[in-house]
Amino acid sequence: MSFHDNCSEKKSLSGVKLKKILLESADTKMAVIEAEVEGSSDPAVIVLNKLPFTEKELNGMLSDSTAIQNEMQNDIYGQYWLKPDPEDNPVKANIIHPATQKHIEKYTRSPIHLIHETEHLYLSVTLPFIEQEQFSLDWVYNILDHKKEAERIIYENPDPNHGFLMAPDFKWTGAQIEDLYVLAIVHRKGIKSLRDLNSSHLPLLYNLRDQGLAAIQDKYGLASDKIRCYIHYQPSYYHLHVHFTALEYQAPGINCEKSHLLSDVISNIEKNGSYYQTTVLSFCVNEKSKLYKAYLDNGYFQKKEEKNFVEEEFESGSCDKVLEFFEMIGKAKHEPSGEQWETTYGESAWRMAILSLCLPQTVNRLRLMKLSLVSSFSGLGASNDENTEWQSKCIEVKQILESHLPARVAGELFSLFTEHVNIRRGRLNGSTEHTMYRELLELEEVLLRWEEEGKGRKDLPGTEAILSRMVKLQFPGALRYAYHKDNSELSKFLEFVLKISELQRLKRTGWVKCQVRDPETVAGHMFRMGIMGLMFSHSPQNLKSNQGLLGSNAEAANICICHDMAECIIGDITPHCKVSVEDKAEREMKAFKELTMHLPEHIGLDLFIPFTRYENQEEGDMNAIITKDYDKFDMILQAFEYEKKEKRGPFLQQFFDSTMTAFKSKAVKKWQKSLLETRTNYFSKE
Repeated sequence: MSFHDNCSEKKSLSGVKLKKILLESADTKMAVIEAEVEGSSDPAVIVLNKLPFTEKELNGMLSDSTAIQNEMQNDIYGQYWLKPDPEDNPVKANIIHPATQKHIEKYTRSPIHLIHETEHLYLSVTLPFIEQEQFSLDWVYNILDHKKEAERIIYENPDPNHGFLMAPDFKWTGAQIEDLYVLAIVHRKGIKSLRDLNSSHLPLLYNLRDQGLAAIQDKYGLASDKIRCYIHYQPSYYHLHVHFTALEYQAPGINCEKSHLLSDVISNIEKNGSYYQTTVLSFCVNEKSKLYKAYLDNGYFQKKEEKNFVEEEFESGSCDKVLEFFEMIGKAKHEPSGEQWETTYGESAWRMAILSLCLPQTVNRLRLMKLSLVSSFSGLGASNDENTEWQSKCIEVKQILESHLPARVAGELFSLFTEHVNIRRGRLNGSTEHTMYRELLELEEVLLRWEEEGKGRKDLPGTEAILSRMVKLQFPGALRYAYHKDNSELSKFLEFVLKISELQRLKRTGWVKCQVRDPETVAGHMFRMGIMGLMFSHSPQNLKSNQGLLGSNAEAANICICHDMAECIIGDITPHCKVSVEDKAEREMKAFKELTMHLPEHIGLDLFIPFTRYENQEEGDMNAIITKDYDKFDMILQAFEYEKKEKRGPFLQQFFDSTMTAFKSKAVKKWQKSLLETRTNYFSKE
């Protein structure tokens, strides 16, 4: 039974009893109570609002129907209590019944905290919370489908993508224009909040601004410069809606940590199509909300201290699932990225990651590097992306990530993978990064096709298709080639690309010497290291995200994918090659300088510096130290994978012996211990 049954016949609140005051606000003249309803076991939430005075009510109060009681008098000043006729003193009530615990928690006062939500926090904390805990949106869809409240609609643009409807908010009685409050709800589903908005939504946002303001002026005569229109973050429900209030009305939620003016939102997206995916957004949460608890569990409110990264573990409890995931990723080292290609998923992802670092400095290159690495996830699961629907693939990848990795890591990796999928499917958000990544995917396909056509031929096919793609990506020499048909500089860059591509065919020496069948390549090795670095990387708090390629949570990944690049010139030198450590280091340094000689300075440095950091292993350079551990761990993990595959017993024991005391970080020592135990158990059963 609901309080709203036969609501037109109700004349009083008979049968409704106060249970608890949830919230009182002197500023907004509002109180929220939890109440009991006779005949129902479910609670009710009642929101009571004292409304602004109308001229009719004021005239009624200033009459003999109003009782008066003196409280204080001093000279010309007096204070009185007035008890007007109820007709002149209305209170508006919004009643939720039956109410859920979520409704009660929403309105219960508790201490509040300010959260500064980064892109990473959104992906790892807020977004999972939204997906698990949000209120039902059926009531919103009922309004959009005209099943409910159709008589309250004051304007509608029915376009399914760029349209919306407008109706007065329940906080507004409509009695006077001074406290006008109108909501615009978009027709398009799937836009949860401000975080989802990008340049593809600009037509919708323009309509909301222009048509929304015009509709209010036509209906109520209030000019656009008298209206405040804004979006809440966090919103009360996760379907995009815009608030329109009279400028002079101090409406609830217009504070700076809650409201974002629609005009500012449009301006930010016009300047940067992915602004709201990457910017920091601040908002308040109260301690009784589940979102607060999610941030609390994430450690957000703990005192921030600079920790010794190499002394941390990456996962609580067992790391077996993480190692199982690494083995799944390891398959991308050997599985061809297409039926007609020899290059594997991992090798292709590695090359795209390197090419991402060679793009113009105006592009968010690290983000494209991340997208490139996770493109390999298409090979995860029962079937690759050549033989499955994208929706099914995304579901499969999400299940794998969530069942194997810490929630924070799984959330961020899945968000990157879905972004990759959307771009591959042509669903770009209008940002430069999406445009560039789409072009990068197409360039990689052209390179793969070109390599396949030239396989076994002495005369390589023409490179015109490759060069034209490189022009679109604005690689070094692109403008000279586009405007003057001079391909000398662009061809030099192509030579660099083709040279590093040899690492996709260069087999790792250690495996070759041990006669491993189908051994991994150097590129494949750097690829899985890059995934490790993408998952677990040190981000010093004193470094800002805009410092070139430093200070990002992908810093270790950057070092991983660059550290062996010189081997395309000198080969993969192992301790068994009878080359001294000093001579090897000298050869690598000389080769890397030769490799990057013709690259623009900023590109050369962004590849050379990670390489030198790996080589130097300076004390305190935690990402260089952890990368060295990733290098050794990928080797012993790969060794165990080959031992299981080839059924020759523990024939690669030398690799485990050489790394027994090599690891420095607590996290990778934990991985090593688990791997050794798993290996011992495996061979004890044979």
